[in-house]
Amino acid sequence: MNAKTLIPSAAALVLLACNPWDNLPTDGWSWLDKPLWSDDVVAAADGLYVRLPHAGQLVRLQPTVDPTVIELGGAEPTSMALGPDGETIVLFQELSTCVTDEPRVDEMAECPDEDIVVDHQLALVRDGGVVGDSGPVAVPGHYNRLAFSPWSIDSGTDPVAVAYLDYEGGGIDVDGVLNLTEVLFVNLRSGETARVSVGFSANNVLFTADGTKAAVLSRSKVVVVDLTSTTYEVLVTYHLTLDADQEVDPLGAAITPDDRYLLMSVEGSGDLYAMDLENESINIIDLAAPPAAMAVDSYADRTALVFGSQAQVDILEHDYFEVQSIELDEPCNAIAETDQGYAVLYNDSATTHDVYLLDMETGDLIEYRLANPVLSLQLTDDFTYAVALLRQEWDSTATGIDAYYDENWGMSIIDLSDDDNIDLVLESQPVGMAFAESTTGEPYALLLLEGIDSLVQVDLWSSQVSEVELPAPPTGIGTLPDGQFYITHQSALGLVSFLQPGSEDLTVVSGFAGEGLFTDDTLPESSEDGE
Repeated sequence: MNAKTLIPSAAALVLLACNPWDNLPTDGWSWLDKPLWSDDVVAAADGLYVRLPHAGQLVRLQPTVDPTVIELGGAEPTSMALGPDGETIVLFQELSTCVTDEPRVDEMAECPDEDIVVDHQLALVRDGGVVGDSGPVAVPGHYNRLAFSPWSIDSGTDPVAVAYLDYEGGGIDVDGVLNLTEVLFVNLRSGETARVSVGFSANNVLFTADGTKAAVLSRSKVVVVDLTSTTYEVLVTYHLTLDADQEVDPLGAAITPDDRYLLMSVEGSGDLYAMDLENESINIIDLAAPPAAMAVDSYADRTALVFGSQAQVDILEHDYFEVQSIELDEPCNAIAETDQGYAVLYNDSATTHDVYLLDMETGDLIEYRLANPVLSLQLTDDFTYAVALLRQEWDSTATGIDAYYDENWGMSIIDLSDDDNIDLVLESQPVGMAFAESTTGEPYALLLLEGIDSLVQVDLWSSQVSEVELPAPPTGIGTLPDGQFYITHQSALGLVSFLQPGSEDLTVVSGFAGEGLFTDDTLPESSEDGE
């Protein structure tokens, strides 16, 4: 979305059935510093939630119902994520108030910048409204990541979110005193929060399968927290080094299926830490190199590790931590896990062409040779197919059909029940992909291609391709919990279309970003001496 939007003020307001003349600029045009809407949407059980940055609002879209504005008490949503229940939106928001001595300030737009006070909040939204015993709660403004505990309706525990700072450079707003050693635990049912000190620069949070414990990884430290405690009590702290001058930075981590061991790799080392979560102790397993990725499989009760620099996969059993090393033809740096006894190995940052299906119990491999290097790879929900998007490759030695494949973007359909794959050529670079099943059970992959105003539907059973014309260029695609696809489009005033898999009939929702386009916020009553 554009950072600034130029709109014809009168025309836009006529579209909104509003009176344009009270706020019409002299030349009839107005620059907007924020986009009218963000296509970084969240699909929940009750609809698609969309932020409107310029209006500072949140709306819910449903295919056959008018858009609903969510009442946030004047706060502006800044980011959001879907909780593990599929129903609760965790919303970070900012509430701006004007504390001023100016006598003629009636609207926020008139408030001097130095008199604006911004409070950072966290709110829970469910079924179109803010929920929780205490409503929005004040939180530090630097949190930018969320991790969610596993949860099901039969789990017996409340779902929990952990908010933390994943520092990626740049400045951090400091209001008073900032504690970078804390993370925030949030009960997604009650809305209650608790801050827990876990160590400097937390960068990952893992949960046991039963949802009763969280392990927070930070520099040179791992802290295990009791999620059944209302105060989120720290159960144990693992210090990864006894030398205060040495830094140990966690790289990748996973918890074994029995919830007993936490496995953790570290930057720049082949050491794999195995932390016993029942009897406080640490074992260190010597690997050939720092692993690029790891995946724990509960069916096989083993962990697979791949190394971006070595053509090798290691299988680690969890009783005695013995390692079985298996040679590959090409190195892999990523694992698509199934938790059903097998995993798919691939490389998305090299010029390699191999994808492997690994049997985690036996170590047997099936090798698939793709036409081009992998850009990304996804598994269908039933793990029957892997679909890889392929990038262009400039190989001066290629000729004939190989050269044709190299010059184009591609897609490979890998049948994981067989040793075969089908490579398709794409017209342009893929910008999004999602999976769903039709009402008769056919699995589909839906593709968006750059510069193409149509949606490509690929039947994974037959590899047959059909196209659905779109009302505007697409920017993203995803799946709603009921199986429908949603597609976001390039449109200043907002445009989202909905599609049933296997159908060519779109339901279009548009114009929702015009909500609050030219309205000014009334000055909150909390301002001082502003009457």
